Amino acid sequence: MKSTKNMRPPGAIRSTSDLAKRLNLSRWTISRILNGHGGVAEETQARVRKAMAELGFQPNSLARGLRKGTTNIIGICLPEIEGLYLGQKLEFLRQALTAEGCHVMAGITNGDTQEEAQALERFLNLRAAGVISFASHLTARTPQVRHFAEAGIPLVFVDPIVAPPKGSVCVDRSTGMHEAVEHLFALGHRHIATLGIGPGGHYSSERLRGIASAYAAHGWDAAKFVHQIPLATEELAPYESGRASAEAVWNAKPRPTAVLALNDRVAIGLMDGLRTLGVRIPEDLSLIGYDNMEVGAFLAPKLTTIDARPDALIAAATERLLQSIRGEEPGGVPAIIPTRLLVRDSTGPARKKA
Repeated sequence: MKSTKNMRPPGAIRSTSDLAKRLNLSRWTISRILNGHGGVAEETQARVRKAMAELGFQPNSLARGLRKGTTNIIGICLPEIEGLYLGQKLEFLRQALTAEGCHVMAGITNGDTQEEAQALERFLNLRAAGVISFASHLTARTPQVRHFAEAGIPLVFVDPIVAPPKGSVCVDRSTGMHEAVEHLFALGHRHIATLGIGPGGHYSSERLRGIASAYAAHGWDAAKFVHQIPLATEELAPYESGRASAEAVWNAKPRPTAVLALNDRVAIGLMDGLRTLGVRIPEDLSLIGYDNMEVGAFLAPKLTTIDARPDALIAAATERLLQSIRGEEPGGVPAIIPTRLLVRDSTGPARKKA
């Protein structure tokens, strides 16, 4: 006679995935409710919580998926902690992983390849259940990355600097910039400047590719219309650097009618510098930022920007990691997160030639 020990009745709820299937909801919807994120209808939240109470379900699916010899530690590799959204992303991660019974440990790499490799090695020695690495410079050939694969420990890369390896979750910067340029085209803009977006880095190259594709879609060569202007100095803080770049932008030949800034901080600084030159936004020059900083909606004029959606990025990375820890295929988890163009007051019709 077979032992009934540890046997569960058919249809038992053992994980958030089971709960999602029972309620005919997505795993993402369940995760957002359990982690306290918004964007889910109140009646749906109430239905989920009622079902949890009736079924006696407590989310602790991670523990069931831990491999023998691993801990409940999740390692996080960050290039730095002072970036605009890295602290926010870390908090998103902490909330999501804590709800799954994880203990989060962060390692700061200073954007250095060797320090990142050493951080991975430390997490491996600590028997971490998995690791998420931001802005990684490592490749599949890096010994520490191979060690994780050999040990069967999940390693998820978020927005890697190099070509995205398997298991990455990335922001779709190219399509986001394509959409921004199409918005400017609809307003009559043709001569556009980029500020601080050069071909030197992976992220900027992706954004330039999106700009080029938008021009190509109309049969135009971006090289003839787009002026790439470097920041006045990278030694200054982004706001100051944007302000110091105002004259270079306004005096560029041919003079642009719109600017795509590296980020919102640079755009806000540029806006202030242009104001001192008597340049009106958007009457004389349209301006688009990147990041969707909260302050952008409270400026005069309100800043048009590209929202990189860090909450969706982290939700996808977290879900991909947890599914891997459980031994599940990362089904339904997007690898590419689309951005969102938020049109506000800093973009308008292209000025007419004098």
